[in-house]
Amino acid sequence: MTVERWRLIDSGSLPGHLNMAIDMALLKFASSANSFPTVRFYGWNPDAISLGFHQSSKEIDSELCEKDGVDVVIRPTGGRAILHAEELTYAVSLPANSRYYDKDIIMVYERLSRCLVSGLKHLNIPAAFERADKTPKNFSRGELSSLCYATSIQHEIGYNGKKLVGSAQRRFEGAALQHGSILIGRRHLDLPNYLAEKTLERKKAIRRYMEANTICLNDLSIPPISYSELAKAIRHGFEEELDIEFFIDELSGDEVAKAEELKESFSAFRAIGVK
Repeated sequence: MTVERWRLIDSGSLPGHLNMAIDMALLKFASSANSFPTVRFYGWNPDAISLGFHQSSKEIDSELCEKDGVDVVIRPTGGRAILHAEELTYAVSLPANSRYYDKDIIMVYERLSRCLVSGLKHLNIPAAFERADKTPKNFSRGELSSLCYATSIQHEIGYNGKKLVGSAQRRFEGAALQHGSILIGRRHLDLPNYLAEKTLERKKAIRRYMEANTICLNDLSIPPISYSELAKAIRHGFEEELDIEFFIDELSGDEVAKAEELKESFSAFRAIGVK
């Protein structure tokens, strides 16, 4: 069987609305003939809160975000709010011409998740794909429903029942986009600070719950793991799990143009001075 070739793009740290527009552009072009599967790594500058596609920005305190220089953006995928900082974000655009594409969303989701687990093993992180759905204590489902890392692990990658990676998927004309956050540090725990209409006491309680139900790589590793080390490990995970061959690439001119066209549609709120 011929080894399948995949593109590998490392975009570095970009503004959140541009990151989301690039992911969507990659998804749109993945449906074209002869497109390559693509893995993209990136970070966020400035820090940003991303909301699921159907979430309202009213759930977030925009004035505090502006004061702290935190963007608020909308993801092209569903799910809950995430504070993006001290992490590596991955995105996979998978065309239907790939042998690893499947109409079954869960099958693709689990296949890509196994690549991440395999990559983390290169860093001696014994993560696992877990399916347990836990009922939160002392919180209603509604109260935690807007925050990704405030809900217990279910169909996610974690360690000892604590969530380490949050991912989501979207389909478009015979292609799939899956992207997600791999937590390196603990900054994601600051998300409750930016919730609208919550008392300080309740924000602290939500943070404590998140601390008990999430974990980051630097909780598990001495010395700390860097973005570049993590990117290298995840690359190896994809190569080993799927038996593919990467080639280093950049966004095409068409992909850049499409991202520029789409980027404003993903901006819920941008901090002053950030363009």
